[in-house]
Amino acid sequence: MENIYYAQFLTIALVHLMAVASPGPDFAIVVKNSVSYGRRTAVYTSFGVAIGILVHVTYILLGLGVVISNSIVLFNMMKYLGAAYIL
Repeated sequence: MENIYYAQFLTIALVHLMAVASPGPDFAIVVKNSVSYGRRTAVYTSFGVAIGILVHVTYILLGLGVVISNSIVLFNMMKYLGAAYIL
């Protein structure tokens, strides 16, 4: 019974790994910062992207994604915290 869950988990983890590794907006901003400001800034940008992904993956693995999506108060709090972080 547990083997089914491990197989499903590994499948989802592999798909997410491929999605994160594929080029997208994160890749574009790292390239832009690399060309504009140099390698050091690109490395810092890459770490920032990785930390952002880590935050999202952590709360999803903990099941907070379901709680946040079902609670308008928590959802709005996450939006405002994200906006404050960007500012």
